[in-house]
Amino acid sequence: MLSPLLRISRDTSNPDLPVELQDAIRNGVAFLFVRGADGFVLKPVVEQGITGVLVWIGWGDGGAPERHLPEVKRLARLIGARWLRFHSARKGWLKVAPKMGWDRQPDDADGLYVFQINL
Repeated sequence: MLSPLLRISRDTSNPDLPVELQDAIRNGVAFLFVRGADGFVLKPVVEQGITGVLVWIGWGDGGAPERHLPEVKRLARLIGARWLRFHSARKGWLKVAPKMGWDRQPDDADGLYVFQINL
């Protein structure tokens, strides 16, 4: 079984993802949060003068995204973020994400699905 990070790296066709995450976390550009077997990396971004948070990567079992969404929203609001966003190659998000309050956005340049929640 692949580790979550290697699976996501494969799904996104980005073999450099582990190194990119490590560098961003080390340089304080992104932030790693781990809760038991679950985890996520958040990356604050500013687009057109508006602060948002990219949920860069997340993993866990048994409803981890829904379980941690309130805390991710809280952390984002603490830095004045106005939105959360994630990109995924997984088709299952098309059905699951809207039930959790995520709105589908246009696919990104790499063909990944994009979902956003305005805060």
